[in-house]
Amino acid sequence: MTGGADAAIERTEHWFVRRGLPHLIAGYSSSRDVLTRAVPVLTLLFLVEVVNAPKRSFPIWLDTVAVVVGLGILVGAWMLANRLRQRPLLARPERIGLAEVAVFVLVPPILPALFGMQYRTAIITAAFNLVFLGVVYMIISYGVVPTVRWAGERTVRSLGTVINLFVRALPLLLLFVTFLILTNEVWQVSRGLIGPFYWIVLLAFPVVGALFAAARLPREVRRLTTFASGHALAEQVRGTPAVAFLPDVDPARAAGEAPPLSRREWGNIGSVVLFSQGLQVLLVSAMLFAVLVGFGVVVVSEPITRDFVGATPNVLATIDLWGRTMVVTEELLRVAGFLTAFSAFYFTVAVLTDDAYREEFLADVVDEVGRALAVRAVYFAALRRGATTLPST
Repeated sequence: MTGGADAAIERTEHWFVRRGLPHLIAGYSSSRDVLTRAVPVLTLLFLVEVVNAPKRSFPIWLDTVAVVVGLGILVGAWMLANRLRQRPLLARPERIGLAEVAVFVLVPPILPALFGMQYRTAIITAAFNLVFLGVVYMIISYGVVPTVRWAGERTVRSLGTVINLFVRALPLLLLFVTFLILTNEVWQVSRGLIGPFYWIVLLAFPVVGALFAAARLPREVRRLTTFASGHALAEQVRGTPAVAFLPDVDPARAAGEAPPLSRREWGNIGSVVLFSQGLQVLLVSAMLFAVLVGFGVVVVSEPITRDFVGATPNVLATIDLWGRTMVVTEELLRVAGFLTAFSAFYFTVAVLTDDAYREEFLADVVDEVGRALAVRAVYFAALRRGATTLPST
């Protein structure tokens, strides 16, 4: 490829990353593109765990031996991996393979087992390292940080649409939840959910809503992978770095020859759509929660709350206004949170099943995903034109 084409490809790949879609990049590799970027944080955690591995009751010289052994294993593994790949011994690795991952996960737990017989500590450390590695991998692999930034910026831009949608949905929601917030049973059920059970019930609604949305997602995305014409594809690419490929790529051919989405690409697109939709639902839920709390503060006085729950309520704040004493109670917040979670689930289902809601609520994110898929089609066409084989995915 020419230098200009290489630069255009690099800009296009950076465009994917900024939108939280790194898996649309050809040849996106866990060992090269994900774990290598996690080296600094993994190394820092490794050093902290190695330094804290020995028992504090040990003599200083034995603590020093344990720390030196751990650091020696880390540096030795680093140098050996570079030597096998014929690179400078202390160069930052270009790939992180199974051996390097094993060193990070297993060496810190082995040290307390060898230097102090701390087997329980070793097991806990190994489990923590596995979980930490998985979390870091997911955050970097699926571009969580750029996804949050992109979805946040898009939500701010479409704040007017979200507020308009909330205003449209509010009358029906209020008709439903206003009746429930004034029923004795809801207050008693909320009060009876003690400790983690309240949060488990609350989290069950968004989890079920996310599963429902994920089940309907493939149909939406599959529709976006089909382009009406080459001209339609070219129009979607306008304003993106991939427009540089259009003089050398036939859009009609690119639309028909775009490779099918891999499982990782499906997962990446799904995570972006679900997160973006979830952020909007969260914003609507926050507004609904504020409305319910405000309504409850005005209508449900402390004596009424006592009748609802059958006990003295926990008053968090008192407001005196125009001769009326209003209270904010823990019980009111719990009921408002419960009803908000249920309403958010209802709202999610309505958005995905009602054509009017879906068109207004999901239009922006669907358009963005459609544009990304159009850019992907032209991008892969440019790679096919400039190379005999594409990097393995």
